[in-house]
Amino acid sequence: MDWIVQLNPHLCSFGPIEDNPQPRYDENQDKMLCHRKATIGQRVSWSLGLPIETIFPINTIDRYRWFGKYFLDGIICPRLLQFHSALLCSSNAMVKSWASLMERTQLFLNALVTKEIDNRTQLKEIWSTEPKYLLDVYCNWLPESLHSQVRSIWPPIPLVLKK
Repeated sequence: MDWIVQLNPHLCSFGPIEDNPQPRYDENQDKMLCHRKATIGQRVSWSLGLPIETIFPINTIDRYRWFGKYFLDGIICPRLLQFHSALLCSSNAMVKSWASLMERTQLFLNALVTKEIDNRTQLKEIWSTEPKYLLDVYCNWLPESLHSQVRSIWPPIPLVLKK
């Protein structure tokens, strides 16, 4: 049924984001994806059955929460994968309802939201002009003994050279 949504997105209505399967970052599309129940039709709505994978809605802070989680997991920037096991708390904290109670989650989330960063392309663009972007808020998630090692590889993805 995904093809119906792809061909007629203007005729579809979507429900809330499903918890299972959880949202994911698609490296090929460089987008956050999630599953949502969908209906099609304007006068009569027909259910399209099982939840359909779609691009994460733009108008929600959860899009940034999930992107932040995958950044911390090393999925967005594989060079950071080596630090994943040293995180001071689980990256899952980014997507928990109580995340706002933790300073490190709020600082990281605010850094993403302020610059509207939710994909790797945007990260590369901002790092080309602000190479220290996210460095300090990322270091908040790691023991101080690793900060110099992180600083030595920052930004953690190759930048695109401007022509």
